Amino acid sequence: MVLGWGAAMTPVPLLGAKLLPPSTGPLHLPRPRLHRRLASGLEGRATFVVAGPGYGKTGLVARFLRDLGGDSVWYWLDPSDRDPWMLFRYLIQGVKEHAPEFGERSEGLWDSLRSASDEPERLADIFISDAQESLGGRLVIVLDNAQHLAGNDLCARALRRLVAYLPGALHLVLTGRSLPEPGLKTLGREVPVNVLQGDDLLFTPEETRTLLLQTFALPMKDETIARVHARTRGWVTALQLLRQTARLGRGAPDLPDEVFVRTEAEIFDYFSEEVLSLEAPESRDVLLGSALPAVIDPDVCAEVLERGDAGTTLLGLVKRNLFISPLESGGELYAYDPLFRDFLKRKLRAEKGAEGTRDLDRRYGRALARRGDFAQALAHYLAADDARSVLGLLERHGKALLRGGMIEAVREGAQFLAGRGGRPPAVVDDLLGEACRLAGDFAAAVRHFEKALQAEDVKGVPALSGAARAGTLQGFAYALLKTGDAARAARVAEEAHAQAGSDDPALLARILNTLSIIRYRENRHREALAGWQEALACARQAADRHLTLMIAHNLGLPHAVLGDFRRAAECFQILTGPDNARLGPEEGAAYLNLARIELLSGEPARAAEFLGDAREIAHKWGLESLAADVLEAEGQLMRETGDLDGAAAKYAQARALFTEMGLLDLLDGLAEEEAILAVRRGDADRAEGLAVDLVGKRRGAGDTEGTASALLALGEIRLRASRPERALAPLEEASRAFESLGRAFQRCLALMLFALASHRLDRRDRAARAASQALALSAQFDYRVAVLRLCDLDVSFRGFLTTLPDAPAYLRAPGELVAPVAAPRPVPSPDADLHVRLLGPTEVYRTPGRTIPASAWKIRRALQIFCYLASSRGRRATKDRIVDALWGDARLSVIDKNFHPTISFLRRALNFGHNVPKNFIVCERGAYLLNPDYRYDLDTERFETLVRSARGRKAAGQARQAVADYEAALALYRGPFLEEEFDEWAEAPRAHYEELLLAALKEAAEVHLRNGNAAAAIDCLHRLAARDPLNEETSARLMRALGAHGSRAAVEKEFARLKAALDEELGTSPLSETRRAYDEALSAGVIRPVRARRKPVESGPRA
Repeated sequence: MVLGWGAAMTPVPLLGAKLLPPSTGPLHLPRPRLHRRLASGLEGRATFVVAGPGYGKTGLVARFLRDLGGDSVWYWLDPSDRDPWMLFRYLIQGVKEHAPEFGERSEGLWDSLRSASDEPERLADIFISDAQESLGGRLVIVLDNAQHLAGNDLCARALRRLVAYLPGALHLVLTGRSLPEPGLKTLGREVPVNVLQGDDLLFTPEETRTLLLQTFALPMKDETIARVHARTRGWVTALQLLRQTARLGRGAPDLPDEVFVRTEAEIFDYFSEEVLSLEAPESRDVLLGSALPAVIDPDVCAEVLERGDAGTTLLGLVKRNLFISPLESGGELYAYDPLFRDFLKRKLRAEKGAEGTRDLDRRYGRALARRGDFAQALAHYLAADDARSVLGLLERHGKALLRGGMIEAVREGAQFLAGRGGRPPAVVDDLLGEACRLAGDFAAAVRHFEKALQAEDVKGVPALSGAARAGTLQGFAYALLKTGDAARAARVAEEAHAQAGSDDPALLARILNTLSIIRYRENRHREALAGWQEALACARQAADRHLTLMIAHNLGLPHAVLGDFRRAAECFQILTGPDNARLGPEEGAAYLNLARIELLSGEPARAAEFLGDAREIAHKWGLESLAADVLEAEGQLMRETGDLDGAAAKYAQARALFTEMGLLDLLDGLAEEEAILAVRRGDADRAEGLAVDLVGKRRGAGDTEGTASALLALGEIRLRASRPERALAPLEEASRAFESLGRAFQRCLALMLFALASHRLDRRDRAARAASQALALSAQFDYRVAVLRLCDLDVSFRGFLTTLPDAPAYLRAPGELVAPVAAPRPVPSPDADLHVRLLGPTEVYRTPGRTIPASAWKIRRALQIFCYLASSRGRRATKDRIVDALWGDARLSVIDKNFHPTISFLRRALNFGHNVPKNFIVCERGAYLLNPDYRYDLDTERFETLVRSARGRKAAGQARQAVADYEAALALYRGPFLEEEFDEWAEAPRAHYEELLLAALKEAAEVHLRNGNAAAAIDCLHRLAARDPLNEETSARLMRALGAHGSRAAVEKEFARLKAALDEELGTSPLSETRRAYDEALSAGVIRPVRARRKPVESGPRA
């Protein structure tokens, strides 16, 4: 997989003010009734606070979060957030303030998904996966003004997905006048959602009384308070307006009843006119002049309004609580109440007129542009209808805004210019082309780029020149490449390279990368290699980490194709090393390529591990193409390690997935692998038929490399089918083709197979020449594993090779030194993703031999929670059950503080030492469970399964199989269940497994005795007696077995042990039946089964 600069992003220029929470002041009345409602919903996934304007939604949630404590993210939504990709980028930035590592794994994927805003569920899944891996304690995310997403189906789908699958550590709060989509409300029937509506938010008579008497400090009588409440209906904004207009003060005129029969918006306007009329002219000017920006910066206002006292005036308005609130920022930033701001904007337009308002927007645009806030500046220029300013800003900063993800804002600006009449400036089509390219619409991008490059000024000089033109040419070349016009893309990329200069190393790196991709696809691999090496140096000079990683991966491809696997692996490992926390498509491809190299290098276990990592990345992010490639590679791994049926299943899955995705061109390569598999399974005719068809198909398509590869497969098939004469021609042709293409590894294979065919035909000279050439390539690139595998096809061939003058020493080594190659064994792909040992000392590991150390769990309780889940029915437990079992009588505040961090420690511990984490712990419908998407090897489950199987086989008379199952079960029992834990919950399962062990030992001893294997029976009975030393029935059985085995001294020793134990513990002597068993054992007679009259004393394990 070659990686192009299709979606590499600079950091998104997010507006920091949109992530600043509102401050709470003295007028934010605590409302215990509603706070309890909000608190009760925190265990669910979401809370919706939906009411009309002026109901105090923001104030309520802000005060609740302040009193609650803990972490929260506040995101002020506006119409620019209707792009799901940008919505999630803001959310990620907000969460990073509390968890800096959040999103590191998926960073590359977000870059590549800039064009996937039409897949909102996928974006939501990535965010959820990051949250599950990164978050410790509870985090509340507030999306305020959710009505701005109304009518946007994509954002509604993203929110539905979030609400449905948020992990337990996250709680989503949506506040707004309406929800983005009515269907969100119906989620309450499917998932726990807390809903507060307008009627819930109205002040009760008692809350009105508290507000007026305590918060507003107004001396009012009870009857007056009752009348105010009745007329305002508990609408808090009406109460505040009455106070602002002095209608509630001593001696104020009576309330006009006719006002309160109007709509809430009309009531607001009525009183706002009075509020504004009471302000001094200077204050009034600042109020109107500061209404245009959503976030008020006093310094910007002072510059725009040319009033040095603007900051002081705004601070005075805040102190008087005049519908303006400070934001919690490092500086002084404010925001108006939405209703009041709407009123001020209408008033501004009425007084200043359209031109005066546009002039004010223009001044705001200039002030913001001077401060580097180009996105906000662009919005004000557009509102001002200022084409010249829009054009100037887009010419200087449009590309940077696009690379930062502000596609819709730039597109709106470009379309604004295009609609002004006449031929639009070149920058318009240039930016629209780049926007289309980033959004994945490559055909539209080509059309816009062509127009931009053809544009000329009045003198006929191209409108774009120098680095600007080079940047447009680079985007054009990439778009052409994606539409399949490689020849034209090459010409355009060469022109871009010629015009780029050296001032912008990042641009030069992208151009060289595009050129190298083209050369690579044209089989000009050495030129591609040189181009990528130069591109890598430029990317490092530009300090562009994402571009560096992408080019490093690409650089490994020609090395791999040319057969230099060592250098290829070095390139791929740049992406998979611990220094790179990202896990995007590039990293997935790197793990896949490393797995292929390890398999060719004779390291199937390492190959399996890398394939597991690649599979996990494909699964985590829904990368179907990568998943299909992994399936094909897993099939090859199974084939080369002897699991032919498993390989066939993997190939079938890969074929189905390639077909489903429409990647039919990849089916030919898969058919080659299937043909090799067919001959290994003994179906030589089918294998040869597949290979012959492939040769014909690829010849017809003019595919030189594909033809050579099919010929190589055909030659190997004929050789394995003992048809060496017919193998020579295809192998000879393949060798010549690979030599011309510079494919060292494939040529080495073709030459070695040709030598083997010639050897079998007793054509020693031809065999020697071909083998010598193959061995020279092997020595250069270390292909010893491939050579040894081919030697295994014919023992005499290996002997022949050792007679050659240039034969390497490993061919002359004793056979046992290369046995692993000569006799491949199936690699336990991992039959489980996580191995758990609960019987005896607790051990948990992903990779056999690499047990997670105690230090990785951070705190003991993280491991305890895991053991509790692993041993629970269905491997799941509710939070309440976990808390009851493991926290006991701890205070609720302590539990709330520590529960989610402990889950976070657990998740991280389970991935200790692995760069690609797996999400083993999930939360569904209020319960935590081991993720059913993964496979688990639990010794407790296997122990029970084996005992159950042994009993079934014993009952069926299958003694040998029963013994095998009993022995396997007993080998698993390393000690009592969680022998290092002493919590009460562990006692019942510990007793259950101990009882099962005793029964299994007894039953196994019976089967051994029935089979005449006294020694094995004695071993089982000894273990039984050690665990239950006072059980006379067990001791009698043991003595009889010892007697039958002729061990008279051992019989006496066992009886003495029992006698002493009974005397010491119970003060009794053995029963007469036990004495009789002892006597009979000594005489080694044939004895009937003993039934003890007294119930044996049960005893647990003893120290």
